[in-house]
Amino acid sequence: MKVVTSVVNNPLFIQIQFHTLKKYLKNNYEFIVFNDAKDFPDFTNGGNINIKKEITDICDKLNIKCINIPNKNHEQNKDAAIRCADSMNYILQFQLENPDQYLVIDSDMFLVRDFDISKYEGCDCAIVLQERNLNDIQKIIYFWNGIYYFDIFKMKD
Repeated sequence: MKVVTSVVNNPLFIQIQFHTLKKYLKNNYEFIVFNDAKDFPDFTNGGNINIKKEITDICDKLNIKCINIPNKNHEQNKDAAIRCADSMNYILQFQLENPDQYLVIDSDMFLVRDFDISKYEGCDCAIVLQERNLNDIQKIIYFWNGIYYFDIFKMKD
């Protein structure tokens, strides 16, 4: 099983997640950080172009696999929803190319008590649904990317 997070701007959260996962996750897992920090001045890094390297350095120190998300297109695209979708699609492509069970957790979410992912082993996925109104007639229903479980082996197409 793999536990995945995407980090944009707070390297300290990696250490907190690392230690809380170690303490509370009752399964064997590999922790993978997807580094979505910008190496150019951006509102997500407060103009600090070193955060991407800081994330890589913390991952190296803790022996965590760190994968950089290509995000140069975000220099022109400032839409937070599109940026998030770009990152999540990149992670999904990784999941499809590396089938396994995945727990994806937002970088600012931390376990605070024992968690056993095996209760989801009979499922192909476990998600939290959200919905938004696009206008008075249309709404979209989607799963929240803050935390979800995918078993890529069991999912169909």
